[in-house]
Amino acid sequence: MRVIVSWSLRYRLIVLGIAAVLMLAGYTLLSRASFDTLPEFGPPRVEVQTEALGLSAQEVEQLITVPLEQDLLAGVPWLDTMTSSTSSIPGIE
Repeated sequence: MRVIVSWSLRYRLIVLGIAAVLMLAGYTLLSRASFDTLPEFGPPRVEVQTEALGLSAQEVEQLITVPLEQDLLAGVPWLDTMTSSTSSIPGIE
């Protein structure tokens, strides 16, 4: 550490020049950076998809969806709304 400090004090013009170049590069990159002026303010949304081959939509509802909602998702903090939908793909029952 002593070597770095003594070198920096001895060659302070070089250190100031390097600092000025880094500040100019940072300003240039910051002015060209793209960012949103208005970020998303909507609440996060989570979608859970399950696949149960050989089960009908009613069976998936009874065996998977309802227990998932009642046992696992009901205790999630800050959960405002929970909706569910169970459907089956035609021809795969």
